[in-house]
Amino acid sequence: MRIAICDDEPKILDILFDKTRDELAKENKDADISLFSDPQKLLSKFREDPAAYDILFLDIRMDGLNGIKLAEEIRQLGSHVLLIFLTSSAEYVFRGYEVKAFRYLMKNELDFGFAKVLRDTIDELEHHEEDRFTFQFGTETISLELRHIYYFESKKRIVNIQLSDSSYKTYAKLDDIETALTGKDFIRCHQSFLVNAKKILRLSAGELILKNSVVIPVSKKYRKSVNDAYLWSLR
Repeated sequence: MRIAICDDEPKILDILFDKTRDELAKENKDADISLFSDPQKLLSKFREDPAAYDILFLDIRMDGLNGIKLAEEIRQLGSHVLLIFLTSSAEYVFRGYEVKAFRYLMKNELDFGFAKVLRDTIDELEHHEEDRFTFQFGTETISLELRHIYYFESKKRIVNIQLSDSSYKTYAKLDDIETALTGKDFIRCHQSFLVNAKKILRLSAGELILKNSVVIPVSKKYRKSVNDAYLWSLR
C-alpha cells in the first residue's frame, strides 16, 4: 500500500505517522508512508502520477491551498485515491461528498477514532483490488481499474492496454490475461483482442463498435460468446 498524509502542522504529521505505522503493524500490513506539510508538493506528486497513492489523509484547513481545493484538483487529474479528511469541525462534510471523501476524521478524536477509520479504508482498498489489472510498464508497476480499460490488443509479444484517451504496453500473453480476467466482463472477440463487454456500443456480424468509437473485429469463432457476453453485461 502507498499512504500519503498531508497536514501543515508538524505535530499532527508525527502523530498520524506513528498511529499509521502502529496500526499497520497490528494488522500485519506493509505500506510506504509519505508525509507532506506542503499541499503543493503533494499535488505535484499526483500530477506526475494520479495513481501515486492508495490512501490519502488530508487536512482540510491549510495555509495556501486548502484540503477541499486540493482534493478537487486531485480528482480532476483522474485519481481514485481513498480520501480521508482531517478536520477540527464538521462544517465541510457536505463539500467532502463532492470530491468523494471516503471518511472524515476529527482531530480531537484521533486517539479512539483513527484505528477504525484506517481499518475501514484498508478493507475498502482490498475489496477493490480484485477489480484492477496490475502489470509492469517499463520499470514501473501499474495498477489500473478494470472499468477504465476498453480493450487489450496483442501484437506478437507486446500487449497494448487501451483506455479512453491513453494506453500502456506490457510484455504478456493475451491468453494469460484472458484467464486472469475470467468473470470480469472481458471477452475474447478475436485472436488479437480482449474487449471489455461493458464498453461495447453496438455489435454486428463481423465487428463491434466501442463507446469511444473504436471498431474491433469479431472472428466467426467468437461471435456467439461475444453476443452472450454483451447481453450479460447489460444486466
